Amino acid sequence: MKPEFSSFSLRLAGYLMLQGFVLKLMRDDQKSNRKIFIFNNTPDLQSAIQEYLRFKNK
Repeated sequence: MKPEFSSFSLRLAGYLMLQGFVLKLMRDDQKSNRKIFIFNNTPDLQSAIQEYLRFKNK
């Protein structure tokens, strides 16, 4: 099984899906009452996350 990347950010999850990454699982977090978005963690995914963060901070 591949390592997973999880995020609470709907915007980040949407950006990743628009970049072609497949959402592996979406579930509710019982403690915070928010959604958790889970993707397979790959070097390409990490690169896309860094690109998102650069874009977001401009």
